[in-house]
Amino acid sequence: MTFCMKIQHILAYLLIFNAPLNAQMVEQPTLPYPFGITLTTPDSIEVNSNTVFAAKKPTVVAFWLTTCAPCMMEFAAYAQNFKTWKEQVDFQLVAISIDFPQRFRQFQQFAREKGWPFPVYWDGPRAFKDILPGGLNGLPQVFLFDKNGKLVWQHRKYQPGDEIELFEELKKVNLQ
Repeated sequence: MTFCMKIQHILAYLLIFNAPLNAQMVEQPTLPYPFGITLTTPDSIEVNSNTVFAAKKPTVVAFWLTTCAPCMMEFAAYAQNFKTWKEQVDFQLVAISIDFPQRFRQFQQFAREKGWPFPVYWDGPRAFKDILPGGLNGLPQVFLFDKNGKLVWQHRKYQPGDEIELFEELKKVNLQ
């Protein structure tokens, strides 16, 4: 066996036997779920994330900005599929804006006009940036927590079809 063939075999072995381990390793938040963060509703009511995320079911937390066109595309895809997804998987989806305080009125307007079928909140102090892996660098950004509050999947940015990947991950988590 030549040296090149040996290297190829070693690389193939590493890819085959290490891929499942690498796929399961997800960096966890620095605070325990459900975090204890104050969120604001579009009606200016403050609520705690401990209450928002209290259900013992898989939870999708999607972060967005009112100025983010891909965020609007992503949420439109979620809204279009939400009813069908809920018929197949018991989960919750929570959308959290991290707009700056001067854009709070735009956040309120978007939340009312869009009529998304999932709850929408505002993280005014941007507290999630300090505790979630990656610091919410690049939006939209989506985090999937299992029914025990463990972060099991995350995704940054949006391209049409990414919502299908999210739903596949939701179905996997729902079986656990």
